[in-house]
Amino acid sequence: MATFVQTNVGLYYGGYSLASNFNAIGLNMSANMVDDTVYGDIFQSNTSGLSSVNLEAEGYWDSTPDSVLNTSLGVADTVTSVTPVDQAVGSPALFTKLMSSEYNPMAVGTVGEMMGFRLSGESQGEKVIHGEIMVAPGTNRTSTSTSAVNNLGAVSATQKIYSAIHVISASGTFDVTVKSDDGSGFSSPTTRITHTQFTGVGAELKSADGAITDAYWRVDFAVSGGGSFDTIISIGII
Repeated sequence: MATFVQTNVGLYYGGYSLASNFNAIGLNMSANMVDDTVYGDIFQSNTSGLSSVNLEAEGYWDSTPDSVLNTSLGVADTVTSVTPVDQAVGSPALFTKLMSSEYNPMAVGTVGEMMGFRLSGESQGEKVIHGEIMVAPGTNRTSTSTSAVNNLGAVSATQKIYSAIHVISASGTFDVTVKSDDGSGFSSPTTRITHTQFTGVGAELKSADGAITDAYWRVDFAVSGGGSFDTIISIGII
């Protein structure tokens, strides 16, 4: 079983990369257990009730994320991605939509120590999608290109393909599509998801229903207007 030490965990919240301000992140997924014990049972019985997702993060206060977190408090459907290993193509990504329910900018304020803050986010009716990074951040993209082809697998009739994009710096226009094909050569791709055009920082989570028999996936992006964009794009099937 692969194990790793947390040294480069990414946290993307809307159109912002916040990992450099955090030193502890917890993404919790749970299902409420509802008692359905009846006469004749010899053990207590439960069935799965409502599901929930919760984000807990701590870090050191800084004016830039402070303004972001202040204005996002209570705002619904903020696209949030956590990259637990690193932020490289092919590495795992966990993404969903959250509402920041609590922001404490002075969670720790002891004399002579770093001032710390805490952030909590609650689920907004979206599951956590376990996917892979297709386009890695850290590069200013100025021209039209594509990601590498990924054999992510087919999408059954009860599943969806999800795509999460965070644009963390922007100028010009940026168009992103997610495509599939039945072969790695991508000789006859089909567009499955078309993201809203970006002209500034921001984020979006979109999906498409199965069944899709294609197993190979790629992200295409186009930059125009003399633009430059830094982005992270992940896709996953659940």
